[in-house]
Amino acid sequence: MITRAQAEALLTLAESLEACERLGIELPIDEEGMAIFFHGSDWVNLYKLTGMEIRMAVSSISPKQET
Repeated sequence: MITRAQAEALLTLAESLEACERLGIELPIDEEGMAIFFHGSDWVNLYKLTGMEIRMAVSSISPKQET
């Protein structure tokens, strides 16, 4: 069994993935791993589906703050 906090975290992840789908962000998986695609142009490979991998991937494709 998982804890209530873990279940809530997984539901939050599911909601976030659904929001990504609505924006056209895809997470296809093939024999080489997973990638994040945004409207088919920007992409980054994920070698493992971990929190750190996702954070690093998103940071590499997200807009940088201008000062």
